[in-house]
Amino acid sequence: MQNYQKQLEAEIALLFQDENAILLDMNAVSQNGRLQLRLVGDRRHGGLTIDDCVRLARPVQHLIDEKHLVEGDYRLEVSSPGLDYPLRAEWQFVKNIGRLLKLTVPGERGPREISGRLTAADSTGITLAADKTEWKAAFSEILSAKVLPEFHSPRTESRP
Repeated sequence: MQNYQKQLEAEIALLFQDENAILLDMNAVSQNGRLQLRLVGDRRHGGLTIDDCVRLARPVQHLIDEKHLVEGDYRLEVSSPGLDYPLRAEWQFVKNIGRLLKLTVPGERGPREISGRLTAADSTGITLAADKTEWKAAFSEILSAKVLPEFHSPRTESRP
């Protein structure tokens, strides 16, 4: 698998591109003598549905089998990134404007965390609104960034 991993990743990225998706990550791990191939993809606008993941898995499986890119038995998993998946590219930040983020940035005494609402993102970096303060960071300053889940109470309807 190692010999073909770069070729496989490049070809899978093209298959994702054909479906207007982006391959974010490819992880290949041997488990109990069986290769587990996990692909994580997303879209610049919207996300990947379960149906999209199934639709992407078929041509990937065909590619692997046709070109004999994996020796022996393997398990293929195609998924979209979860909330805990780190934001890395500018388009991922743009896509999440308005959401709460947790950033890890360098501090004087080591890395520190900042949480706030993402209000802007462009090629220069991002802007977070945190505790009535606007905080700007260049992408090069961000060690990690993740979307924080938000839970809202169900609306209670007033009854007459």
